Amino acid sequence: MNRFDYSIYYRRFHDDSEEHAETMTRNMAELLGRHLPADRSSPIIDVGCGYGFALRAMRNLGYTNLLGLEVSPEQAQKARDAGFQVIVTDDTIAWLEAHRSQFAFASLLDVLEHVPIQVQIGFALAIHEVLQPGGKLFLTVPNASAILSARWRYNDYTHHSSFTEHSLYFVLKNAGFDEIKIDASKGLGRLPKRVWRRQSRDALRRWIVRWCWLQVFKAELSWEKLDEVSFELNLQAVGSRTAQANSREREVK
Repeated sequence: MNRFDYSIYYRRFHDDSEEHAETMTRNMAELLGRHLPADRSSPIIDVGCGYGFALRAMRNLGYTNLLGLEVSPEQAQKARDAGFQVIVTDDTIAWLEAHRSQFAFASLLDVLEHVPIQVQIGFALAIHEVLQPGGKLFLTVPNASAILSARWRYNDYTHHSSFTEHSLYFVLKNAGFDEIKIDASKGLGRLPKRVWRRQSRDALRRWIVRWCWLQVFKAELSWEKLDEVSFELNLQAVGSRTAQANSREREVK
C-alpha cells in the first residue's frame, strides 16, 4: 500500500505558527507535568511525536534527554525544525524492540488508536520493553464514553478504535504494565459557582449536558461503577514497568 501524507489531516487543526505551538506546548506541559520523572536528565521518548508539542513542553520543564519517534517524515521535520532529535521509522514495533530498556519515561499521545486492533497489545508490549525497570508510560486515547465519542472516533480516517476504561486496562495489562491508573476525574464534574456570571455560562451548559449524559449511563448501566467513568473526549492513563529487571518475553500474534 502506498504511504499517505498524514499531515493533510493534522494541518486542519495545527498550523505552523509559533503562537499555536506555544499554546499547544502549554497544554502539553499541564497534561504531562506531574507524571514526568524527578530526574530531568532521564532518557525520555515521545512515540508518535508529531510536530513536537510534547517535546517542547518537556524541554520547557527542564528535561534535556529527549527523543521523538515518528512514522510521518512530514511531521518529524516539524519537530526537527524545533530543535529535537527525531527518528523516522516505518516499523515502530521493530525499532522499539531493538532498543529495549533504554528509557525512563515514554509518552504516547493520541497514537494507540491509529494502530490496528490486532496489533495494539503487541505495540503496547514493545513500549513496555523499551522502558527501563521502574519506567513509566503516559498515554491518551479517544474515550468511547464521551458524548461525542462517535465523531471523535471517526473524525480521523486513520483511527482504528476508541477505548473505555475497561478495554484500555485490558490492553495495558496484557502488555505487561503494572500500577495502571486511568483518570476518571473528569466525569460529571462540579456545578460551576456563580452561575449567573457570563463567564460561567459555557461551564454551566457543559455541566448540564454531562448531567443528562450521566442519567443515560445510570439507566442503561446501573450495575457499573459510574464514578470510574470519564466523559472527556480522551482517556488518560499511566502504566509502569515492574522494577524487577526480569522482563516477560512474549510473542503477541
